[in-house]
Amino acid sequence: MNRREFLKKIGRSGLLSLLGYGVYRSLRSDSEEVRDSRCLGNGVCRACPRRTQCGHPTAISFREAQ
Repeated sequence: MNRREFLKKIGRSGLLSLLGYGVYRSLRSDSEEVRDSRCLGNGVCRACPRRTQCGHPTAISFREAQ
């Protein structure tokens, strides 16, 4: 194997892994996104529609306090 073939294989492997990651991200279920720790309600859990499934520490504390 010469250098050109090696670089082609590395490039193809990289593109294949990026493609696989893109497919994984597009096929993830919504329940995994809801459990994300990023706040989508600007820190106001009382009015947030996702507060029952949210993984943000403030939302968890809000649920425990109720």
